[in-house]
Parts: sequence; C-alpha cells; structure tokens
Amino acid sequence: MGYKTTYGINGRSGNFEYLLSGSYESQGLALDGWNNMIAADNTQGDLMSSRSYNILAKLGYWIDDDQKLQLSMNHYRIKGRMDYIGIKGDREAGIPSTSVRGTPEGVAPSNTVWTTALSYENLNLGNAGIKLNAMVFNQRFEGLFGAANSGTFQDARIAPVGTLYDQSVSKANKWGTKLSLTKDDLLDGKLKLTGGFDTLIDKGDQGLYLTGRTYVPESKYTSYAPFVLAEYKLLDNLTVSAGYRYEMGQLDVQSYRTLAAYKNVSVQGGKLKFNEGLFSTGIVYKPTDNLTLFGSFSQGFDMPDVGRALRSINTPGQSIDNFQALKPILTDNYEVGLRYKNDRFDFDLSYYQSNSKYGARVVPVDGQFQLAREKTRIQGIETGLGVHINDRHYAKIGYSYMHGKYDSDDNGSLDAKLGALNVAPNRIVASWSAKWTDKLSSFLQVNYAFSQKFDEKDSDFTGYAWLTCLWTINCQKARSAYRQPTC
Repeated sequence: MGYKTTYGINGRSGNFEYLLSGSYESQGLALDGWNNMIAADNTQGDLMSSRSYNILAKLGYWIDDDQKLQLSMNHYRIKGRMDYIGIKGDREAGIPSTSVRGTPEGVAPSNTVWTTALSYENLNLGNAGIKLNAMVFNQRFEGLFGAANSGTFQDARIAPVGTLYDQSVSKANKWGTKLSLTKDDLLDGKLKLTGGFDTLIDKGDQGLYLTGRTYVPESKYTSYAPFVLAEYKLLDNLTVSAGYRYEMGQLDVQSYRTLAAYKNVSVQGGKLKFNEGLFSTGIVYKPTDNLTLFGSFSQGFDMPDVGRALRSINTPGQSIDNFQALKPILTDNYEVGLRYKNDRFDFDLSYYQSNSKYGARVVPVDGQFQLAREKTRIQGIETGLGVHINDRHYAKIGYSYMHGKYDSDDNGSLDAKLGALNVAPNRIVASWSAKWTDKLSSFLQVNYAFSQKFDEKDSDFTGYAWLTCLWTINCQKARSAYRQPTC
C-alpha cells in the first residue's frame, strides 16, 4: 500500500509571480504478477518501502515587459523505511529474489538534494532584438547507501573478515553559471546566432559511514566552456546548423590511501587538465508540410565516474597526474530520421549511433560497481506510430532497439556485448489516451521488454510486461484570464 499527497499554489500580484508546492509520498513494497514480493535492494537503496518529500518554490519579478528576475529553490529527500530484507533467489532453479519482513543492517539509506538558482532574462537587450539568458545555480547532494558486508569493506585490522558491515556516503557540492546571447533576425530572418559561456565547480567525496574510512578522496572538477551555434535557413524548407564548444577542464584530487581490499596502497594526489574542442552540425529538410527529414552529428564530452575509478586503484606508486582511467569520455554521435504528421496520423523513425575510442563501462565487482575504460559503440532504432481515433481518443505504439559492443581484449575490435548495466532492453510501448468528459480522462500504457542475452554471467532474462492505468478527475474551476506566469 502506498499513498501520496501534494499541494501547490501559483499566481501573480503586480509584477511578481510566485509558485509554491509540496508533496509527501510513502511507497509500499511492490509485488510481481504472481503476487510475490519483489526483492528490496538494501545496499543501493530502493524506491520501494520508502518515504519522501519534495518542496519547490519560485519567485519571479518582471522589471519591465522584457526583463525578468527569478529565484527558485527545490528540496528533495527520500529515505528507506528499513522494514524489508532482500533475499537472493536461485536462477538455475527458477526461484526469483524476494523480500521478507525484517530490519536490515546499518542506517537507513537516503538521498537529500538542495537545488537553488537565480536567473535573469532580457528579451530585448539594448533594444537590439538580442535575447539574454543568465543563471547562477548551486546543488548540494548527499546519498547514503545501505550497509553491506561485501569484500570491498573488509579489513582484518577492524573485524574478522566477512563480519564487517559498512555503508558509504557520497557528498557533492556544485556551483555553476550559464550565459547565452541569441539574435534570430539576421539576414532577413534567415540566420540565428547563439553564443554563450558555461562554468562549473564540482566538489565531492565518498566515505564509509560506520567506520570513518576514506572510500573516495575529495576531488574538485572545474570547467569553463565557451560555445557558439548558428542556424541558417538555406531555403524555406531547408535549415542547416553548426556549432562549436570548447571545454577547458581541470580535475584536482587529494592524496589518499585505498581500502584494505585494494591493498591499502598510497595514491599521490595531483591535477589533470583537459582541453577539447567539440563540433556539431545538423540538417532539417521538409519536402512537404507533413514530412520532416533530419540528420545530425555531434561530439560529446563527459567525465567518467571519478569515484569508481579512484576507489579501485590497487597498484603501488600510482599518481593522479598519469592515471589514464580519469581521461574524459569523448564520443562521436550520429542520428538520422524522419517525422510525419497529418490530422490523423503521426509517425517517427530514427537511427542513432555513438562511438567512443575510450568509453566507460560499469561492471559489478563483489557487490560494488566499478569502472572499465574501453573502446565502445552503442547503436539503436526508435520508431512510433500514433493515431487520433477521434477528437477524444489517441493511441500510439512505439518500438525501441538498442545494441552495444566493447573491446574486451584491447585489440581494437569490438568483440563483446555491453551488459545490462550499460544498455536498456529492447521494448514495445503501447498507450491509449481518452477524454471521456471535460472532467474525466484516462491513460492506459502497456510496456513489454523483450528477452535479452548478455555475455555476462547471470544477466540473461526472459521477456516481461507491465501495465500502467491512470484515471484523472479535474475538479479545478476556471479562472479569469490574466498574464500567464512563466514560472
């Protein structure tokens, strides 16, 4: 059994806009299609058997018709109820994992997030038709994982091997800014230019909560990224775009000592600098009013999971300055597709591919997730068909296919499949939306995940389906027309 309650107000008074909302939710333990209790994940934490609340507040002020200042705050917390224990199943015997009533070891897992932002918008900067957007933001996160007696946490100096329970707590504090200028009426309205500058300072660490040991040392990632994007309408039905972004990053890591499971090696702290230029381009062509063809190429830049890389170092004499596993993930991304829409039907089809010469793969090791850096490729197809049965009924069916490979022996060839932690299963999604009256509506959705085979042991699974049904009764009263708050 679960329940949720929400309340929110929003409106406008003079030049001020405001929004305030809050919610509280208690989720029970889920059951499968045969009425068996699904296994609770006591280590990673679980949405099942949890309590959460969320508070969102926004205050906007219109300086004049073109300028707006806005402050926003969001606080979210979720915590496990600690009343079920996950029990492993037996794959060969066909017995699924399940849950039993009980109190898990340690302190309840939880996530706590504070996000604040201050933004400024000017729709006509200097009366020159330039749109300015500026923002400064902060996010503070703390995640406490559940307790486990995995081999990673064992240390004979603290307790006999196999008996030591511990749990990790991850903390992060991010500060950043975003600035962009857009001019969209150049060359008789054919050219749109956008330029901007992003910054980010991300500090974090991960410790062991019950014993006070260092799991991941404190690190700080600093990023500066100027960018420019141009969109040009070659013809009334043909638009091309091109962009360039230059990432300037630096990672600072303190010296530390790894856990006993990783041989208690001392790691010399240091700095790593990354400077990468990223290019993107795209094209959109509309041969008819109903049909759109598109294609794009973009280069991506992302940092690997620094924590997973740092905590698993087990080679003496390692220094951060030459640790290759912390190199950024650079990807080449391609996508082509089409969209068709008329008064009754809509159809979309796209193919995508992402290649990385030095990608990141998540692998489970002794109950913990670690990072492997290899050449990777992910490709897939997504398609969907929607039908407006009449003015009140709409149905849609979609199919998603994803396949990934990586270089397992570092010989340059993609010889192994990416596992279940890195790619989603292929699936079909069918939905039906209905508006029975002006106040009563419904939404029905059926998902089916196809059976999948992986190279990793015990990762294969047979297909399964799940159903979502939602009924909505609208009890709101109509309000008099007023300027719609943008917050």
